[in-house]
Amino acid sequence: MIDLELTDIAHGGACVGHLDGRAVFARFGLPGEHVRVAVTEERSKLLRGDVVEVLDHASPHRVSHPWPVAGPLGVGGAELGHVEFDYQSEWKTHVLRATVRRIGGQELLDHLTEAGIEPKVRAFEEDRREGGWRTRTRVELTVDADGLPAMFRHGTRETVAVGHMPLAVEAIDDLELFGGSWTEQLRPGDRIRAVAPSGSNPVLVVGRNAFWAPRMPAEPYVREDVVVGHELYSYRVRADGFWQVHREAAGQVISMVTRAAEVQPGDSVVELYSGAGLLTQPLAIAAGPKGSVRSFEGARQAVEDARANLREFAWATSRTAAVDERLVNKETGDVVIADPPRAGLGREVAGAVAATQARRIVLVSCDPAAMARDVRAMVDAGRKVISMESIDMFPNTHHFEVVTALS
Repeated sequence: MIDLELTDIAHGGACVGHLDGRAVFARFGLPGEHVRVAVTEERSKLLRGDVVEVLDHASPHRVSHPWPVAGPLGVGGAELGHVEFDYQSEWKTHVLRATVRRIGGQELLDHLTEAGIEPKVRAFEEDRREGGWRTRTRVELTVDADGLPAMFRHGTRETVAVGHMPLAVEAIDDLELFGGSWTEQLRPGDRIRAVAPSGSNPVLVVGRNAFWAPRMPAEPYVREDVVVGHELYSYRVRADGFWQVHREAAGQVISMVTRAAEVQPGDSVVELYSGAGLLTQPLAIAAGPKGSVRSFEGARQAVEDARANLREFAWATSRTAAVDERLVNKETGDVVIADPPRAGLGREVAGAVAATQARRIVLVSCDPAAMARDVRAMVDAGRKVISMESIDMFPNTHHFEVVTALS
């Protein structure tokens, strides 16, 4: 155990303090607090741990964590559960701005300032009522030695039965996952996923098989209906495939990206990391039959889903391909959309995208450090940031999404 004062917020869901010349990254703390930390990792230049007691100067933004099993020394997945809902946006805004400065450098910060852009993370207004809980339509768990749904203790492979899942939307409760009715079907070590889609019934995925009740098989596909303004987008998605987890995220991503992209009828659009076609469908509608949308994704199953979701749009295609410089150099369009995984595009691919003839580039990022690196690479290549919008799609965790448009 160590005692220290926390002085700042770090990317990754921890606060920072210093002890004997080493940085200490402590989860479940808040800036200004004098705390006791249980050390969970020790290196030559840094320590990591969890705040187990506030000794003095408790933050006015501190709340009681409503899910103790995910609190200090518990499972991962709710590392900001001790932070009042409204302050979580301030926390993440601080992380976003600090990361832009640290990774993108003062040059990128000056570039954004000159464009009148002040990075800021905003929350969904609908999330305020529940304090950011009950938002996820998909939760993933593992089965412990007793056959119970569990999660891993943070930073370990030790399973801890969770008993309930306050991150999940109420529809997932209909599966009665924690009531013991699934115990005979589950085996220790099974990975399970509870899914509550917007257009079909909740299912539990065990391995690659879906069930709507114990021993009652369900279709391997679910339906997602997304309403944006007066438009309805419908999708068929594998129950074990990728989809935005926040109940409002799919519609919000469509709104942010289409607003940033400004696709016009007749435009040619190139989409990188297109997944199951969440964005491909609205992009195809915007480009119209005189335009084209060419989407690329590395996961074959996602491409299969995307093709099913694009049957009405002959001018939109989805292809399995690795997104690299060679692909980017070969494919050109009026607009380029990229929604890479957490690692981002990488400087080389980001530079290649910037070198295309596209009049508009839209980058969707789920990691601020990767975003800052990729955007800096595009700015260095001569692009100009014209908008940056960020939304908290992962309340009570340190994650958030950023959509950046460049001309």
